[in-house]
Amino acid sequence: MRAVLFHNPTAGPEELDKKGLLAAFKLAGIEADYVSTKDDDVKAALKKSADLFAIAGGDGTVRKILSSMPDRSIPAGILPLGTANNVARSLGIAGTIHELVEGWDITKTQTVDIGFVKGLKDEEYFVEAFGIGVIPHLLKIAEKKIRAEGADNLRKGRETFRKVLKDAPTLDLDIMIDGEPVDGELLGVEILNTPYSSAGLPLAPKADPGDGLLDVVFFEAELRDALIDWLETPHKEPPPVRAKQGSKIALTWQDAPHRFDDKFYEAKDKEQAAEVSVAHERALVLIHAPKVQPKTKQPEEARA
Repeated sequence: MRAVLFHNPTAGPEELDKKGLLAAFKLAGIEADYVSTKDDDVKAALKKSADLFAIAGGDGTVRKILSSMPDRSIPAGILPLGTANNVARSLGIAGTIHELVEGWDITKTQTVDIGFVKGLKDEEYFVEAFGIGVIPHLLKIAEKKIRAEGADNLRKGRETFRKVLKDAPTLDLDIMIDGEPVDGELLGVEILNTPYSSAGLPLAPKADPGDGLLDVVFFEAELRDALIDWLETPHKEPPPVRAKQGSKIALTWQDAPHRFDDKFYEAKDKEQAAEVSVAHERALVLIHAPKVQPKTKQPEEARA
């Protein structure tokens, strides 16, 4: 089996560098061509012939590769090396790098939708979410801070989110979901393809990344305090948000930042408009199927 390995060398522990990753692939019997997402020509590498594309990095790297693949019929294997790893969490991908690579079977995949946004200056794709308001504001603040390691980074992200929510203004926003208007005073809206987003938060716990629908989550002003409290222990109960599914979401807004996954865009004082839907061509992601260990035959005296 032949793979192209796309690796963000700034993600993950030092031992999982180019040498460490290629050793894991060799152990699994996979011949891999290494591509650094920081230095090499990723677009050219995506045109290579391969049985699978491996993505080693965080959510930004996953988005970059899945959304740029010219042929999404080639399965992708995700090796989560980031902090939040929201896409991997949402797909149930967990384990050591060696366990994941050895468990790959290109005949066993799950479908993952790719979100598509048109109407802005540049048409953009997303895997995790497109959002307006408080979470883009959170990303802006996070960009200016020194990134902590691992779980501490998620904890600090949630602390910052609480601070953002306390002072967040209501949005100047009009939104339509499949032709139906949505009312209410909102601090933010997230159009999600995955259950997890932002600082490892289960904002849309019922979202299915491959159902062809998007889950729209509304942060309502009247539930500001409840949301701040929920962030203390976000995995104990569902988030205090309003949610609705749809296939086509139209938005018009101004004076508020927006984001595509981890890409942040500043607020503008002029009106902006976008239409969000699922791209026609979906991605195939390898599921983690651990190899079954053969049962050893016990000697007669051991069974007696």
